[in-house]
Amino acid sequence: CGRGFYKSSSQDLQCSRCPTHSFSDKEGSSRCECEDGYYRAPSDPPYVACTRPPSAPQNLIFNINQTTVSLEWSPPADNGGRNDVTYRILCKRCSWEQGECVPCGSNIGYMPQQTGLEDNYVTVMDLLAHANYTFEVEAVNGVSDLSRSQRLFAAVSITTGQA
Repeated sequence: CGRGFYKSSSQDLQCSRCPTHSFSDKEGSSRCECEDGYYRAPSDPPYVACTRPPSAPQNLIFNINQTTVSLEWSPPADNGGRNDVTYRILCKRCSWEQGECVPCGSNIGYMPQQTGLEDNYVTVMDLLAHANYTFEVEAVNGVSDLSRSQRLFAAVSITTGQA
């Protein structure tokens, strides 16, 4: 096979053109490499286009009821070329002094769950009263964890009321 083509198996009768966002720059390639910033998930076959992580979720809104926060958002503008987008929530508790934030820990409840969310809403329960929190909502897909670029997320900071 020439440049820009590949043959994944010796049983293949003919060469295939490299999928979108991939290339082969030497003759006789058995697979095509992804362009910079694009990835192929381990479960993706060689004939599938290389894709990238999704952009951040949009229009993040929240509703506080004492020590419970409901978060809702819109899907990312760019799904990275994949249809396996889910969401994960990162919770940080922040001190009153600017910039001191630590992960919330395991005593916080998430309904329906914290990671692998297919819907674009979550309720976070059992927060401390009169505390500052920052929530990051990240859209992820099958290649997000392969990317070395900065995480893209929507964030909101809130202060809880009394318990």
